[in-house]
Amino acid sequence: VMAIAGGAFFITCIVAFFVHRSYNRHSNNEQELDLVRRVMEGSRGARLMTDSADNTLYYNKNFEQLCRGVGAPGFNSLVRLFQNNKEAKSHFAKLADQAHRGLTDSIELFSKYEDNERWLHVTAQPISGRAGFIHWRIDDVTEKYTLDRAIREEREKLIDFTDNAPVGFFSVNEKGRFIFANATFARWLGEDLNVLLLQGTLHTYLVEVPEGAAPYDLVADGRSRQIVELKMKGTAGETFLASINQVVVKDEQSGEVRTRAVVHDLTAEREMRQA
Repeated sequence: VMAIAGGAFFITCIVAFFVHRSYNRHSNNEQELDLVRRVMEGSRGARLMTDSADNTLYYNKNFEQLCRGVGAPGFNSLVRLFQNNKEAKSHFAKLADQAHRGLTDSIELFSKYEDNERWLHVTAQPISGRAGFIHWRIDDVTEKYTLDRAIREEREKLIDFTDNAPVGFFSVNEKGRFIFANATFARWLGEDLNVLLLQGTLHTYLVEVPEGAAPYDLVADGRSRQIVELKMKGTAGETFLASINQVVVKDEQSGEVRTRAVVHDLTAEREMRQA
């Protein structure tokens, strides 16, 4: 009887130990999840937590506001925000797959839902110690894209203005190769702009190359500021008189050279005045 009683007491102690251990583990997990919830609620962007079956575990107020008019706050409503993108489901599946592998991944997608248009940066981050749990971070980056678009449009306008300017522009390196030229200058030389930038060298288009001049120079003494009038080779074997104002910038340590030049076609200008 004593032996039986002793054995029962031993088993009870073991059960009590594992129950206590399980309770502590559960308590620790709850503390970790509570910490995640507090971090999510304090975030400036929209935040969502899902399990391995894409069920919603938690979302913050910003995510709730993001889903307003779309559906109940959750993973399906998040995907529905990008219904304008046919590949949205595929993108989210890849993000989730990466997270389930323990990797954080992100993508920027354009969202157009009804009259609301915006760019959103979506990140899927695995939650350590919780298999299949994903922390979704959704941040509005519309302002960045708006700024980028404005810069791109201004750059395109500048390129269009430069290419159609009544004067030529070019820049060459230490080997005399063209690294920049506008369409006007290329047209005067009778060259395709892409070919000029790929193969062209400055002295190739000079009727007379100054003796002893470096490949990037227009004068023999290599001044940093070069203002000259000289003949250049133009279309169909013809020549034109060019007025060129060139600045030469040289890095003394690396030996790299960059020039900036403005060109006027004096032949065309004089013909217009005479007409």
